[in-house]
Amino acid sequence: MDQKFNPDTARVYYFRYMREYRAICVLWGLLSIIWCILNLVAFVQPQWIGDTPTSPGFGHVGVFQHCYPDNSQGIYVCSGSFTTFDSILNDSFRATTFFVGVSALIMLITVAALLLFFCFKKTFVFYFCGIMELISAVFMFLACVIFPSGWSQQEVQDICGTSSGEYRLGSCNIRWAYILAILGIFDAAILSVLSFFLAAKRAKLDYLTPTGAVTKSDLNGYSAETMSKRSMPIQPVVTVPEERVAAYSEYSQSTKRQGASNFQL
Repeated sequence: MDQKFNPDTARVYYFRYMREYRAICVLWGLLSIIWCILNLVAFVQPQWIGDTPTSPGFGHVGVFQHCYPDNSQGIYVCSGSFTTFDSILNDSFRATTFFVGVSALIMLITVAALLLFFCFKKTFVFYFCGIMELISAVFMFLACVIFPSGWSQQEVQDICGTSSGEYRLGSCNIRWAYILAILGIFDAAILSVLSFFLAAKRAKLDYLTPTGAVTKSDLNGYSAETMSKRSMPIQPVVTVPEERVAAYSEYSQSTKRQGASNFQL
């Protein structure tokens, strides 16, 4: 036997589901904005590798900058710019600069695309942002893999020693910006999967049918977007005065008696 549908119970579960769904959407949006900021920080900070107490030299290196201490001024002087590729040390660092920069640009586009929720279908926006975050993760992965191939540069060996080379760090260590970029790969990939998951759940919510599921029509006038009771039209009710009802009853009874007497005759 089919289970009887209870609209009140359906509303309770539906509202609870929508509340949790929207909380996850907000969390996903906040994490996307945070990763966009951290991506930009990892791109501009020349703290991917740096010296240690046992290093023969002093300084640190980023994706497009290399910095050395200026003893006369007591500060670090950095060289290199992402707008001038000739100022970057080698091709490996240029490729790293390209991939990290494009990854940061993609995340900026993703954050800007959050505004599309107000004018486009939410399922489309989730899929678009998920694809962009997946591309960002792939580009950041390529940057982190290519970057160590440039450690054989002479400027890097001046800091890390002659034992440094391609994928050999020598006497230097990995700094926080490189670690942040590696963590960003997993962050962007998880955000991408979560975006696809939210899009799939949103699609199911939009296209559910009344058979075995709860839809807007099953919610007795409750709105799925605002979860508030919609104004329902009032159906007109025709009423008859009591006097007319009594007169109609007496007339019908007399008519029935007359018809019975005629039938007996």
